[in-house]
Amino acid sequence: MPILCYQISGPLEANERSTTGAANGHVAAVIKRDHEEAAAQVYSELAANRLASFLGIPVVAGVAARDPSNPDLLRFAALRAADSHLDIYDFSADPMDEASCADIPPQQGMLRTIAHPTATQQLCAKYPVEAAHIAVFDLWICNLDRDYNFKAELNSPNRGIIFAMDQGSSLLACRSTVAKSLEALQSTDTPSSHPFQSLVDGRLCGQMVERILSLPDWALEAATTYDDTIGNVILPDQYTTYEALSERRKHLGQLVDRILLRPA
Repeated sequence: MPILCYQISGPLEANERSTTGAANGHVAAVIKRDHEEAAAQVYSELAANRLASFLGIPVVAGVAARDPSNPDLLRFAALRAADSHLDIYDFSADPMDEASCADIPPQQGMLRTIAHPTATQQLCAKYPVEAAHIAVFDLWICNLDRDYNFKAELNSPNRGIIFAMDQGSSLLACRSTVAKSLEALQSTDTPSSHPFQSLVDGRLCGQMVERILSLPDWALEAATTYDDTIGNVILPDQYTTYEALSERRKHLGQLVDRILLRPA
């Protein structure tokens, strides 16, 4: 799998203190903050990004960020992938004319409501491991907004880049408030569907279920709890998230069977 690179923004300047030829520069990023529809977006993005790193899920890297002009406001900076030189199919764009895609009959059980049905089938066929792992991860963190939030090279003859982005509608931001999000996270009825349902292999899904079940408690705690309030999420809610995810992964196999492997 080619390495996912990030986009340098603006000219580089020589770092006079460097003895290794380093330069000062900027990397492009999408900056997010908490808002009315997702009161805990910053915390959720940060926690989901750390969990993805522990599990080897191909998501764009992101970091907590502060603006010097408003240091009290914590933000999340998702680094922008350098994909301009690649033949990337952008699922995050407006629905595209799929007549240009290969004529693949819809697979039984797949969702008919997704905006890119043919391209989604192509993606799951070309990247079966990554698609299965992303789908299981989404079920675990209760991500309700995967439909448009990934990109991939579909038309290249060889395997290329695939990456997920934007976990801002998961964990404590899967609903409009922290309290409602915790209810959803603690329920095995949420989510009710996934764009990859009936398109992923059960054996590959099982690999990620096993990996999540084997994730050490220290790693889960490190990804979900911090020493301070993160945006609108206080420490007690962070520990409740840790406990909810710990309990939720016990039912992950059932979620996979119900949502990903059974026809709609």
